Amino acid sequence: MEPVLLQKLRALVGKSVEYSGHSCRIVEVLDSEHALVVRCEGKERVIQGNQFGEATRRVQEYHTLPLFDDNQQLNPVVRNWLG
Repeated sequence: MEPVLLQKLRALVGKSVEYSGHSCRIVEVLDSEHALVVRCEGKERVIQGNQFGEATRRVQEYHTLPLFDDNQQLNPVVRNWLG
């Protein structure tokens, strides 16, 4: 990934955004996976399972968004957040 783009993406961490009709916050850039992680803050908490699949607690919902499509074009949602 280009260093300039990575720097711009890292500047988004902590920013409040709207994703899929919900209020979310960008929490991490996964450089090696070319993805952004967003946490939905306005939704009901979801049940999280442990490593054995047993329900253990309720947490905020997270989404991992790919940065690029199959044609290596920047995800339009992410492009919109970058301005």
